[in-house]
Amino acid sequence: MFDADKAANLFGSIGIDETKTVIIYGDYMDPSAARIAWTLLYFGHDKTKILDIGIRGWHQKGLSVTHDISTIKSTTFVPKVNANLRIEAEELIKKTDTDVIIDARTPQEFMVGRIPNSILIPFTDGMGQHGFLFKEKKELEKFFEEQKIPKDKELVYYCVLEHRAAYVFTQLKIA
Repeated sequence: MFDADKAANLFGSIGIDETKTVIIYGDYMDPSAARIAWTLLYFGHDKTKILDIGIRGWHQKGLSVTHDISTIKSTTFVPKVNANLRIEAEELIKKTDTDVIIDARTPQEFMVGRIPNSILIPFTDGMGQHGFLFKEKKELEKFFEEQKIPKDKELVYYCVLEHRAAYVFTQLKIA
């Protein structure tokens, strides 16, 4: 799942290398764009951005869309794994200095069962309105401050398939 060779082949095959800025777009209520961005960051591609508005919102604003398929020239992607973005379950169990574990699932999933000492921050809480993927920076800052999420502590995020956790990770990065 986190194979650097597979990532190098995939990202290189779609034209991503260290010279490119990757702009990821998705749609409102879908945390997949954040997961893709997180994966690129994990493999060391810091020139990664997420478009603030979903594709439907883009279209509704009258901005151009196309059905053309771009020709992609493959290149060489060199992974530089940022191991600090990920933690193995066994390591988390042994760790005593992790201050905050964030559960990005729904309240219903949280009530069924959770990692001990985790706090619930559903991924939808930081979602923007009117087609925007995220709330504004000031709104997110205020929200996470109200949730008492410290800025100077190690944070661990989790969910079911890592998409929602990546979404909350991105919200906190914005804040």
